[in-house]
Amino acid sequence: MQPFRLDSAQLDNQGIATAGTCELISYDSAQLNMFAAELSYCQPHWHEAPELIYVLSGDLSLTVHQQEVKLAAGDLAFIGADLIHALETQTGCTLLTLQFSPVLFHDTHPLPAGFAFFTAGQVAAGQLTAQCLSMLELVLQEGVSFFALQAQIYALLACLEVLLVRQPLISAMTVGAADSREEMVIRQSIARINETFAEPLTVADLAEQAHVSYSHFSRLFKKVSGYSPSDYLTMVRVNQAKPLLKSMQIPITDIAGKVGFAEHRAMLAAFKKYCGVTPTEYRKQYYADFDWRADDERVTATPNKPLALSLARQIMRTGSAKP
Repeated sequence: MQPFRLDSAQLDNQGIATAGTCELISYDSAQLNMFAAELSYCQPHWHEAPELIYVLSGDLSLTVHQQEVKLAAGDLAFIGADLIHALETQTGCTLLTLQFSPVLFHDTHPLPAGFAFFTAGQVAAGQLTAQCLSMLELVLQEGVSFFALQAQIYALLACLEVLLVRQPLISAMTVGAADSREEMVIRQSIARINETFAEPLTVADLAEQAHVSYSHFSRLFKKVSGYSPSDYLTMVRVNQAKPLLKSMQIPITDIAGKVGFAEHRAMLAAFKKYCGVTPTEYRKQYYADFDWRADDERVTATPNKPLALSLARQIMRTGSAKP
């Protein structure tokens, strides 16, 4: 499976997001991305691909379209296309994520819009877990045929369709279309931050560009994304710094300037807050962990530490990462 690629949305000359997505994802011929990672956080974003998340271990706080749910090991969440969502953990967690290319669907037969979660122990969660594990087993096989992959993908989607539409007892939350004025303002601001994070951007600048007051903009941003605008801007800069830290040729002080931190101390504080380590410690962890570096050759832009799919399979089978 191809890894996902995280890019910012493109802006036109009036500063409006022209891409229909904040996360641009590339696919291989199977039209499915499947990857695992140790999560620290994932900043608010959206994409055209419906997504299914399985919590391998730990606890996860998931904010989707202004609603927050807490998930634990064995829980799953479905996030429909084009919904703003963010992920964060206080205790650490690992996730298996499946992203379905929009080309798998037909205009007259998409997956239901919206957001749903499934708790470990529910029959529905067990059915979805079995489908995900079957998909994972197939992906890890050598020389598996294209048609076998496609058949398993559609088997998983068929299971999802039943659970999202035909079983009213499943805890599903339907959200409205993402075309409200308030949400569009914040989407445009998120796209602007993604594009201009390296510039001396301030919340006041963003509020002025959105044509609203500073206080109203701050409240609106928090309501829609789950984060304050200053926190979001800082998270983007931290995520942009991570791949640069994987090169020993660039001094850390230079990296701070390249990603928009006014000074090195600001990046140091941000890494301690969001990653639990300093930039120097992050760099050392990367070079000290061969498995991380090997997986990172496949997953080049994830803001979190990649996890081998074989380990994800072991956790799903046994509930433990231990041999």
